[in-house]
Amino acid sequence: MKYSSGLAKKEREQIFELFIRNNRLKFNQIEKAINIRSNMVSYHLKEMQKEGLIEKKEEYYCLTKTAEKYLPIMSHVMGKELGPLPVVLIALINKNKILLIKRNKRPYQNYWSLVGGKMRLEENFEEASRRLLKEKTAIEAQYEGLKSIMHEQVIGDEIIKHGFILFFTKMTAKETGFKESEHGKLGWFSINKIENEKIIPSDAWLIKNKLNSRTRIASIQINEKQGDLVSFKIHK
Repeated sequence: MKYSSGLAKKEREQIFELFIRNNRLKFNQIEKAINIRSNMVSYHLKEMQKEGLIEKKEEYYCLTKTAEKYLPIMSHVMGKELGPLPVVLIALINKNKILLIKRNKRPYQNYWSLVGGKMRLEENFEEASRRLLKEKTAIEAQYEGLKSIMHEQVIGDEIIKHGFILFFTKMTAKETGFKESEHGKLGWFSINKIENEKIIPSDAWLIKNKLNSRTRIASIQINEKQGDLVSFKIHK
């Protein structure tokens, strides 16, 4: 029987899903759970080992440390459901001016926006802000803090097309020099005159209303060892 790439993908997703409820599984347990021929189970497991998703310890299979990171978002990765994307937006200020970037990608293509992007798993708000600013402007600046959090939805053709959780941070720069990247054109604008520009409405609202606010958010760190939660720390 010839297996299509689509079917192979589905079967590997079924194998991965088994580890949402099981820390480790034997070959026969996997075979019984997904109900396909043993040679195909063997093939998929070998391929997933090559891809760094699964490792074998004695007679058991388990997820690698890298693959463990996907557990909370598996339904998103598989396309079964979507959730709002966490995004950091940075208000970079020099005196009475703010640095904006003209987006060259959808969504919001050709609109001016705050410099920002996706927050990585291992980052906090300050680290994400510094990295994104460095990547997109080559500027190193002083981090001032988290100013606001907002949920944004984009509706088109009577459906919700996009969703974001916006983490609005503020940084200050001593110099105005920057280096443009493939992410878009950069420009300094007077904070009091941004309404004259073609800017994303939510970004303009944050600049006008939340630039001098202060939002306190706790950072929680939980240590896990072999499935047990062994310690808990909260940083305010």
